[in-house]
Amino acid sequence: MKLYELVGKDKTQGFSPYVWRARMALAHKGLKVEMVPLTFSEIPELTGANAKTVPILEYDGGFITDSWDIAIFLEENFSDKPSLFGGNAGKAYANFFNFVSFYNLIVPLFQTLVYDIFNELNESDRDYFRASREARLGKSLEEAHENQLQNLDIFRKQLWPYNMTLKSQEFLSGDEPAYVDYIMYGLFQWAKGVSAIEIVNEDDQLYRWRAKMDDLYDGLGQVIKTRA
Repeated sequence: MKLYELVGKDKTQGFSPYVWRARMALAHKGLKVEMVPLTFSEIPELTGANAKTVPILEYDGGFITDSWDIAIFLEENFSDKPSLFGGNAGKAYANFFNFVSFYNLIVPLFQTLVYDIFNELNESDRDYFRASREARLGKSLEEAHENQLQNLDIFRKQLWPYNMTLKSQEFLSGDEPAYVDYIMYGLFQWAKGVSAIEIVNEDDQLYRWRAKMDDLYDGLGQVIKTRA
């Protein structure tokens, strides 16, 4: 089993938030996986995957190419392993959060991090990234970076319900971590993997939650180094 991840100049620092969802899901299931680093330009060259983005899970001669589809695949094909959702209600909650988090969390965080991501890429990927992301943003990467703190403030304001939830339970899913926690954790790994900026305050419940997430599965998340 192989999981293909997105990297920049440092191939040990896979920073895709969607890959981290899949990586944590595999660890949750207790499945061993070989991590394969890819740059942006290498992803379309992966024979047989027919993918433009990661994560890409290769298993038994086939490919699964979406983080949600990977989660469903793991849940259905490794049902003897710990559940990612804890039942249909948990699956529906995770599916809902999967969509809600895109506009509320991923979009403002992307605008916060986009220039930092650019700086972490190989030279061979920078022209593609600049052209595609500036078209998406409607502005230059430098202009986006000028508003980094404003975008970070927008992101932080969206965290209120999750901080409140964690006042009364250990994880977003309850007493134990589940896939909804991995969706959120992917955002933290994304930020940590490309930027020195701290996306939450030390007195936030999410700050303490992240420390618990970092310790899961023999400290798997700690492979991402904190940047100075």
